[in-house]
Amino acid sequence: MCFYVVAGFSGYEYDRTDANLTGAPILIRFFLRFLVDNHILPKREENAIKHESTRRIIELALKELPLTSKLAKVWPDDFHGACKVNWGTKAEVYVFKGVSPEEDIGAEINVEPTAEVTVSGWGNSTDVTDTPESGNDGNPWNKSPWNKNGEALSPTLVTLNVNEDGEVEVDSEVPASGADDMLEPENDWDIFQPLGFFPFLGPTALPLTHATGIIESSVRRIKAVIPPSMNINKSPVTTGPSADAVEGTVKRTFGIIVFEPWVNWNKGEESHLSMPRILESSRGLVKVENAEDTKSTSAPVTGTLPPFDPYKDDISVIIDPAYIDLFSVGMGCLCTWVQLARIEDLEPQDPNKKKKKNVKTERLWYVEEALRVIPSYYTYLG
Repeated sequence: MCFYVVAGFSGYEYDRTDANLTGAPILIRFFLRFLVDNHILPKREENAIKHESTRRIIELALKELPLTSKLAKVWPDDFHGACKVNWGTKAEVYVFKGVSPEEDIGAEINVEPTAEVTVSGWGNSTDVTDTPESGNDGNPWNKSPWNKNGEALSPTLVTLNVNEDGEVEVDSEVPASGADDMLEPENDWDIFQPLGFFPFLGPTALPLTHATGIIESSVRRIKAVIPPSMNINKSPVTTGPSADAVEGTVKRTFGIIVFEPWVNWNKGEESHLSMPRILESSRGLVKVENAEDTKSTSAPVTGTLPPFDPYKDDISVIIDPAYIDLFSVGMGCLCTWVQLARIEDLEPQDPNKKKKKNVKTERLWYVEEALRVIPSYYTYLG
């Protein structure tokens, strides 16, 4: 019985609207209670419904199904968008190549000039070619029959009214200056402001101390939810930008979601999503699957970090505290994960130089794109 309940909540066949995501678990819980209270099923099936695993799945569905929709609408948040603006797109971009226009044309068309006669935009020929020396600016409005005198055209706001007889009458005409005032937007919604770090961290050295490292596309599940911490010690004052100080400010401002690998989460149902993939834009050492050796993901990097294992290593993802309640332990996310490596992590190291002891190897991550949110009880239906 538990399998059938899980299968029902794991499928994508039903309409996944917010109302259905909230109401479906309630309806199924009521129906199962009805079956038990009225002793409709044989004793064996009735005991299966009463089993703790069945009740646990229903409770998880009541909590997590609505969260999948809410989280998909707000995540990645604006801080992750600011990271994408600063460091550029790292996810895979699919470009569909079509036939170029030159390949579709059988012969070239050559147009030879015949006379210094031009045609205006309204199909009326003129006697003189429009040039700056001739005093014409090439504006077809100056040649069209709509504006024979060459006067500058300006907008006029006309208000129409329908009288009792059904006839349309001009109620008022507002001159251009008045029309401009009336058409002026009442808000700033149409003003584009690119995302940046200042609204979150103030004047920060994050773009100077960090760069993108490992880039992974995979499904990971939530292992821990950590709220912002004020117990992080402030770093000592330095003469230049400090990566420790920047990360300390980030951890005091944002929460941290720890994600663990969810390898083969769909039992190969979608093979390209079953296993983690390291993208070509990645930088850093990565441990090869089922092997003890490592490989560099782009330019050779021999930094301070140990090789990253996408099949075993956890990652710490930055999250806006406003959305931290949308993350529940066990839920999974299909995302493009981007590591915020320190600049020194990507620099070649002197093999003769002694390595520092107790060096922090944990690095923060952000999400460039989130493609799917998966409940913790998801089960392959094949």
